[in-house]
Formats: sequence, C-alpha cells, structure tokens
Amino acid sequence: MYSYCKVALVLSRSPNNPASRVPPDAMSSPMIALNVCVSRNRMCTALEFEELSLVADVCCYIRRLPITEQDDEQFGLFKLHQDPTKSCWLRMDKTLKDCCLKNGDSLEYRTRIRPLDVITLDKLVTVIPVDDGQSVQRITQSVCSKLGLSNHEEFSITVDRSNNDDDTRCSLNGKIVNWLISEKTLREQGVPENTAVTLRKRFFISDLNLDQSDSVKLNLTYIQSRDTIVDGTLSCTKEEAISLAALQCHIQYGKYDSSNHTPGFLTLTDFIPKVYTSVRHVEALICNEHQRLLDIDKEEAKYKYIQLCYSLPTFGITFFLVQERRYTGKKMDIPRLLGVGRNNITRLDVKRKNIISIWPLSKIRRWTYCTDTFSLDFGQYSTNAYTAKTTEGEIISDFLSSYVNIVSGSYHKLSDLVTDTLHVTDDHFYEITDKEDHFYEM
Repeated sequence: MYSYCKVALVLSRSPNNPASRVPPDAMSSPMIALNVCVSRNRMCTALEFEELSLVADVCCYIRRLPITEQDDEQFGLFKLHQDPTKSCWLRMDKTLKDCCLKNGDSLEYRTRIRPLDVITLDKLVTVIPVDDGQSVQRITQSVCSKLGLSNHEEFSITVDRSNNDDDTRCSLNGKIVNWLISEKTLREQGVPENTAVTLRKRFFISDLNLDQSDSVKLNLTYIQSRDTIVDGTLSCTKEEAISLAALQCHIQYGKYDSSNHTPGFLTLTDFIPKVYTSVRHVEALICNEHQRLLDIDKEEAKYKYIQLCYSLPTFGITFFLVQERRYTGKKMDIPRLLGVGRNNITRLDVKRKNIISIWPLSKIRRWTYCTDTFSLDFGQYSTNAYTAKTTEGEIISDFLSSYVNIVSGSYHKLSDLVTDTLHVTDDHFYEITDKEDHFYEM
C-alpha cells in the first residue's frame, strides 16, 4: 500500500539543471501531471513535467528528490497496467509524450534489475541479475556472458511447462517449450519475476566447427542433441541410433568394461528412440559399438556425437505443429510439422517424420503471419504461396528473420527488415488491412 502526498514540481530549464535537457521545441510544450510511486519506501508524489521531457532526465530529477533514499542509476520508471503483459518500462531515450502518458497516470520508480533463475540443460541453476527492461535477445547475451558461452546469438531462453492433451504445440520430453520472441521483453511475454527460464541453443550455425576446448558449450550442445535423439524429435536410422547410443554409453559410463557393460544394464528408453527399443538384440549391438570406442575420451565422444547429429537431415531444425487445409471433396485440416533451419524450411509428416518438401531460404521472398495463420511467398520461384493454420506465427517469423540475419551477419539489425501490415486471404493474395498482421521481405 502506497502513501500519497501532493507536491507540484516542474522541471527547471536552468542550464545548471541536468534534468533540463529537453528538445528545443519543448520550451512551450504542455505539462503532464503524473503520480510517481517509489517502491522502496512506498511513497507516492504528484509531479508535473513537460510532455517533451526525456524519460532519462525525469529519472535523473526524481533521484534528487527527498522521497528517494539513494542515488541509484539502475532505477527506472515502470508503467503499471491491469494486464501484466501491458505493464512496461519507459525507454530512457523517449519523451513522456512518446510513451503515450496522460494526466493522472501512475508510474512506479523502481529498480530495473531482476534476479533471473537460469536453468541450463545440465540441470544447473544460476541466479543472474538482468535488466527487466531489456529484450530477450539482450538478456540472453548477458546470460551467455555470465556463463562463459561464446556465440551468444545462437542461444535463447525458453519457459517450459508440462504438456497436456489440449496443447497442440510440439513437446520435448513431455514438456512444452515456449520459445520467447527475441525483440520483446520478458514482461511483455507474460513471464513473471519468479519464473525460471531454460537456456537452450536456438540457432545451429557453427556446430560443425565446434571448438572442443569450449567445454561448457560442447556439453550443452551435446545434451540438447542427445535429448532430441532420444525423444524422437530428431529422426535417425536404426544404425545411427545404435552408434549414438554407444557414444552416450562411453560418455556416461566411460570405457567399455566387459564385466559390467553387458546386455541388461541399460535403460534403453534413455539411450535410443522408443521406436527402436523393441529391435531384437539392440542392447547387444550398442555394447558391440561401445567396445570400439576405447581410444577416445569423453570430450571427444561428445564432439563425435554432435558431428553425427549434424549430419542428419533435420538436425538444428525447430519444428512447429501446423494445420494445412486440403480440399478432397470437403475441407479438411491435415497436421504437419513445419521446421525452420539454418538453410531451409522443411515440411514433415507428423507420424512417420518423413520429409515432404524442402524450401531453401534463398527462394523465400517474403512471409506473413497473423493471429491464426502463417504464409510463405516464393516470388518468381513459384506461383503458389504456402499457408498453414497456427497460433505460433509470430515465433515462426522470429526464427526465420533471426536465421536470415545471422547468416547475413546482421543479427543485431533486425529492424533492417521491411515491416508492413498485411492480411492473407483464402486465395493467397496479400492485402493491406489492420495492425494485427505482420509482413517481412527479404
């Protein structure tokens, strides 16, 4: 509960006042009255500012008021909203007018730093202080820096939860992996302050040249690759599954020991996809392969595991469950897996995981998404556009644009993509409509 007191204060335009750096046209700008609440001492004060005052200058002024107990540059102004996803930090480089504030609005002056529980795939939990007002992309960069990970642009954070029968999205080991939008903040995506996030490799670009001396990145990439093999997300043949399982045995149990490593000591579902657990003598075949790995250490075995995964057709592809409309006498939706990878977009059969089609990124000219569809346009390469029903169009678009920018060396210049508002009709034509649809052109 906050205590209120009313003090009418105006930013002075004195050249000696560091909080008076307002644009030239602000000299006659209207005033705006705001309720500024200080979270530390639970006090609120009514203050007046010029609309064209910069947020950074307003914060600088508030830090010098008696209601604040200390000068802390890590504090900022937080705009409250009944919907937590619409609550936001005011950007320091914007004016109060740019932030769409109106008379009587309440702002909270509070620290921008939040402790973030980061779970890595080796089950370690690290508490890392991050700037709550930064985008997921910038937060991931800070997390990777703290953990000593190179190529931070290839990683991102997810919010995982248990799967349920009503959720139509792809799952990993019985969990729904909620990839977060790179350019949005955690708060904008409904991630509460006490929620743990998982650090995962999101983009697979440099794995073929993975540095074996980078033990942290090697281990995390190995674990993520292993999990996608074992749960069947990454398809492989029986022979490949046996070779990978043998490498996993070497990593977990060391060199082959004939007295201990005999058929019956493995829990097969932890080593190979479920589809191969019933293959006759499969554990004996794994042990035979394990015997041949006497001359390599665990780190080299992890590297070989990743290399073998890298050679698989769908390695590094993130798949989304979509519905494709087909007309066979009557309308029907057919489930498909639509995957975004470093070079291609891939369509898979849901049950058999067979590749139906592959579209190189170089042949995709533009894409669109709205609340329930995602579409691809191939320009001169095809007269037919591709459209699928999905509620994950925004995250698919985020993956696609990020891959394009990483490959082109401009990952930090996502704004270079042309953005407009489009709508996709049933006939696959693009029409300008409202702001709920988004358009990108390569």
